[in-house]
This record gives sequence, structure tokens and C-alpha cells, in this order.
Amino acid sequence: MTQLLSAAFDYTVSEATKLKGNNGRARGGLILLVDEADALAQSREAAQMHHEDRAGVNAFIRGVDQIAHAGVPAAVVMCTNRLNALDPAIKRRAADILAFNRPNDDQRRAVLQPALSELGFSATETDEMVSATGPTQERGYGFTFSDLTQRLVPSIVLDAYPTKAVEPKRALGIARRTVPTPPFKDEI
Repeated sequence: MTQLLSAAFDYTVSEATKLKGNNGRARGGLILLVDEADALAQSREAAQMHHEDRAGVNAFIRGVDQIAHAGVPAAVVMCTNRLNALDPAIKRRAADILAFNRPNDDQRRAVLQPALSELGFSATETDEMVSATGPTQERGYGFTFSDLTQRLVPSIVLDAYPTKAVEPKRALGIARRTVPTPPFKDEI
């Protein structure tokens, strides 16, 4: 893993160097996107971490530093839903940390409305779905964006497939029975 991480950062610096003009201005830029970054840059303070994993985190930190010191038009963007699992040295090197929370009513409506209107839902029926996918007294959190797009809407369509039309009342029942992804207990 250490070799692969080092190679990824070396490649990024090499390619970004090609974008640096003779006049010091960049002709473009590179983004090294690391999805599920907590898998590669987990805190070295974790008791269950193996030596190889620690070496991988060290290689990741060296790679971030390599890009920072190279003066090339490149950025490392790390995505995780477990921010507190990241190694503190990684977080210290971040130029910015952007947190994306679960969608509020307006955001859930913006995600659901196009799909539900295609299925024949009225504005009132869409509002009921928005309400059903929000926080409740039993659980203080609502659906995630992926709960809406990857679980709920497909479940509604599959419920009717192949012989029935989507029925808003059945869809509302599906929304109420679907348990949203619980938040991570973000502890190290």
C-alpha cells in the first residue's frame, strides 16, 4: 500500500508539473480525489492499527507534503463521512474542511420533487414524502442524500414494477418503513 500511495502522489506531481508554464502561470490544474479517505488516512492513534497501516498513513502524509512543497497546480481532495477518524496530522494539513450535513426539508424536496413529479405525485404528496424522510421524535436524524436517491426512490419504483403504477400512498408507507442510514458514531 505504501508503494501505491507514493506512486499516486509521484504521478500527481509529475502530471501537475507539466501544467506549470514557463512564466510561472499554470495552464490547468490537477485534483487527486481520495474517496473514503478514512480507509487510507485513519488516525495512527487507533489501538487496532497494524504497523503496515501506520506506514500507509505516513506515506499519505508524505505525499500531501510532497504536493504542498512542489509548487505545482494540484490539490488533494479527501472525502469521508468519518472526519474524526482521520489522522490529526492529515487534518492539520487541510487548507479547508467542508462539512456536508444531511439534507433539510428544502434540500430533500429538491432531490425528491423531480422524480416524484415524473411519477405523478402532487405537490402535497411530495410534501408528505419530504416530511416522512425528515427527522422524527424516535430518531433525531432524517434521510441522507444517498438514502433518498439510492434506496427510497428505487424501492418505490420496484414496489410497482412490473405491473402496477406507483401509488403515492404506498410510496409514503415505504418512506415511513425505510430506516435512514444512522449517523456514524465518530469516535477514534
